[in-house]
Amino acid sequence: MKKPTLQTINAKLDKILEHQKKILSEETELESEEKEVIKEEKKELNALEQLKKLEEEISKDVGPHPLKKFTAQDAARGVVGAFFGSVAHYTFIYGMKVAESIDVYRAGFLYLLSFIIGGVFLYATGFRKIKDPKLLKFLPMRLTVLYITSLLMAVVVLLLFNPGFGSNFFDSYKQVATVSLTAIIGACTADIIGKE
Repeated sequence: MKKPTLQTINAKLDKILEHQKKILSEETELESEEKEVIKEEKKELNALEQLKKLEEEISKDVGPHPLKKFTAQDAARGVVGAFFGSVAHYTFIYGMKVAESIDVYRAGFLYLLSFIIGGVFLYATGFRKIKDPKLLKFLPMRLTVLYITSLLMAVVVLLLFNPGFGSNFFDSYKQVATVSLTAIIGACTADIIGKE
């Protein structure tokens, strides 16, 4: 066996160094590619997070809430509540007696008072727990529907139980005003039954 010469050792070392440089350049290239892949993954993760946030916002906007919609069942519940609120303990009789002693301005104030009490009642029983301002905008709409329902039921009750109702506009106006307070309380009470 021949002893290796210095030249052959240097040649082999040069080949090894060349090979190591090649490996080092490949590693550097792989590291830069890996950094690019990591950057792309971070971008994709950020995009996914934004999509998740958008999905949550959409689900909040799209998801039905029981106070958002006003169905025929809600209207029927309001009608029944307003009817029983007006008829309970014959409050319409007391309303007719009170109507004889008040003027038209006080009757107008009673209409306003009924609306305000209905709003306070709805807010305190159903809408107070709601923190989302988008849902709170349904309170006036729901209150208006219930208020109109209660006024109509007050008219129906007075037509059924008072044969002289409607013969004089101002007397009828005052009678509906005095009965409207109990009617709106009945309608709002019936409306909150079964709400989440």
